[in-house]
Amino acid sequence: MPQIIVTAAVQDVEEWLKFKAEMVPAMSAVASDGASYVAADGSNQVASTWDVPDMEAFQAVQSSFSPALAAAANRAGMIPSTMVVYIKK
Repeated sequence: MPQIIVTAAVQDVEEWLKFKAEMVPAMSAVASDGASYVAADGSNQVASTWDVPDMEAFQAVQSSFSPALAAAANRAGMIPSTMVVYIKK
């Protein structure tokens, strides 16, 4: 099962961390076992790791956020244009 890391900038790190309870169910159709990380330098950079059983399904979700997922990301203060996905090789 592929593992990924997703990095992004957020408007408020503490608000983003509170969002995890909402993000895990929102991603459950395409990813599981989400873990959250914050930048050691105190900046607004964050990361999450996920297990992804179907990369094509995950990429489809990422390329065209559903209205519900887009709304959830907005509530978390994510800045979508800064998102980068890394795949474990």
